[in-house]
Amino acid sequence: NQRYALIDLCLNPPRMKKCPTESSRHELLQCLLQSDGATPLACDLSKFSLSGVREQWWVASSRLPSSPASAITAARTLLESTCKTILEECRQIPDDSGNLHKLFKQVCVTLDLKTGRDMPKSVNEVMSGLISLANGLAAISNEAGDRHGKAEGLRLENVTVASLFVHAAGIAAFFLTQVHFDRKYIQ
Repeated sequence: NQRYALIDLCLNPPRMKKCPTESSRHELLQCLLQSDGATPLACDLSKFSLSGVREQWWVASSRLPSSPASAITAARTLLESTCKTILEECRQIPDDSGNLHKLFKQVCVTLDLKTGRDMPKSVNEVMSGLISLANGLAAISNEAGDRHGKAEGLRLENVTVASLFVHAAGIAAFFLTQVHFDRKYIQ
């Protein structure tokens, strides 16, 4: 967690009077990553950060009390934009069909997040759960989110249910981002 926090500080420093210069932060990032075995040549800056994911997660959760449907939409957007950004940084063309399940599976393949006989049962269960989360989030955002502007249909008023989806999407986005950074900076 400290390594992720330092990477975040180097990539997206807070606004402060005596903030290190961009070149100093880049140098610090190189030193930090070299301690993990990354060469300076592998140290290209990311388009997004763990703090950015946390920020968007907070935006989604802040909508819960006033509009559970809006929170669901923000959660889906968080997961979709995280997946698309990772794919673009990995030089992959993101699935643009609007199918969150396909997009999520594409990211799992790109990040080499495998399931199957070669993996421990517990890892398979968690990865299957993440895939189920993407499917469930897509379904509920289509049915009850506010992105389609349906005149009639399911209205989500239950903050607890919306909260489950918001926080599960936040955890999934954060996990994918951590795996992406680990692959990018440590390999």
